[in-house]
Amino acid sequence: MNVKIFALIIPLCMGLLSCSKNDDYNLSSSIFIEDTDFPGLPKYSEWGYNTFGAYIDRSPFVSTNEDIPGKVVIRNDTLQLILKGSYKGVFAEMIFMLGGYNPRSHSQLTALNGDTIDLKHSPSKVQFRTKTAFYNFDIIEGELIFKKVQRLYVDEEETKCIVSGYFQLKTFMNDEPVAISQGRFDLGIGYDNFFNLSLN
Repeated sequence: MNVKIFALIIPLCMGLLSCSKNDDYNLSSSIFIEDTDFPGLPKYSEWGYNTFGAYIDRSPFVSTNEDIPGKVVIRNDTLQLILKGSYKGVFAEMIFMLGGYNPRSHSQLTALNGDTIDLKHSPSKVQFRTKTAFYNFDIIEGELIFKKVQRLYVDEEETKCIVSGYFQLKTFMNDEPVAISQGRFDLGIGYDNFFNLSLN
């Protein structure tokens, strides 16, 4: 083996071996890999890339690096999945409010694995807001799919739950029907973005 290559490999291996949970492996960072089939949206993943995206009609609503892209907040037996990002160049957030869910910790989010929520015919609501507008969606049809919810361990200690899936719905904005399509999310949910306010 070439001595120069060997000299480069040893420090690289030592650096990888020295990583610990204190480095957090950049678990809160966002990794945006564009979907070539749906420009402007992140490719669907289940790796905790901390991204989401959807088209609102033809305009992308996507995660950014400026805010934590996803939070889970529990209030009064309602799970709120909050997606924060950008829509038409301004800050926006979408909130899925799912009645009947009260996980006590982020570890218990695995109970959602494989669930499909009918957003019209369940005790669910969806809100969308920007700095200048607020919508409490009147849902024509829609679903939120938790395709995979898995626990992430670092140094044999559970760090986060990776929550991945799809969503789509039809609703109204400014009294005009709109379709929110190709929605996808891949979020790491842990200590810094899981809040159960019902425990207080």
